[in-house]
Amino acid sequence: MKQYEFMLIVDPTITEAERNSSVDAIKKLIETNSWEIKKEDVWWEKKLAYKINKSERWFYFLFEIEFKEASNIKQISQAINLDKNIWRYMFVNKES
Repeated sequence: MKQYEFMLIVDPTITEAERNSSVDAIKKLIETNSWEIKKEDVWWEKKLAYKINKSERWFYFLFEIEFKEASNIKQISQAINLDKNIWRYMFVNKES
């Protein structure tokens, strides 16, 4: 099993319902692809070191996920790119 960290930076100007909807859709997509979310960490609103989309604030989500094949990362990346509420994301392979 491969282990990855998956980071999301979400638009801080949207409502809590919109934020939850975007994150829940991504979590559902992850689970639909037979990946398992091992841990979820929410860093609520924080100040950025630099501006993204003219904002100095952001919401940060960090997931630890585990799966057998990384072949679906491209499909998930495409779905994330369609969500205007997700400003940045990154998959990081954790060394075993």
